[in-house]
Amino acid sequence: MRKILLAFDGSDSSKRALQYVLDFVRMHAATLEVHLLNVQHEPTLYGEYVSDEMISNMRQSLKTAADETLEWPADQLRAAGIGHEKHTTFGNVAEQIGLAAKDLQCDTVVMGTRGLGSFTGMLLGSVATRVIHEVSVPVLLVK
Repeated sequence: MRKILLAFDGSDSSKRALQYVLDFVRMHAATLEVHLLNVQHEPTLYGEYVSDEMISNMRQSLKTAADETLEWPADQLRAAGIGHEKHTTFGNVAEQIGLAAKDLQCDTVVMGTRGLGSFTGMLLGSVATRVIHEVSVPVLLVK
């Protein structure tokens, strides 16, 4: 069984990456274990009046958004009979993808070429570029 880390941020590109995995399993009768990962940037607050409670509330809100983002792809994998787990984390996206791939002992990372970042004109997103260089397993990019 192959372990796949599917980085999913809800972008069209990440939806196509999910569809690629679904099609691959169907066409090749493959047995995969998919780890869905959503990475949220740490909340950054500026100002003198920032309390621990405010930071905690922001992190909880981001965690809830990450969990909601992973519901739809998890439903798609469940409907296709593909074993999967959902994971959310905070931090630098490329770095967290690399850590998750290592910690979960995944043998392939699947992700879209461009996510929800602000540089939509780039041919290959900056996160995808960094993942290619930082991850020690094969990276499959879906555009």
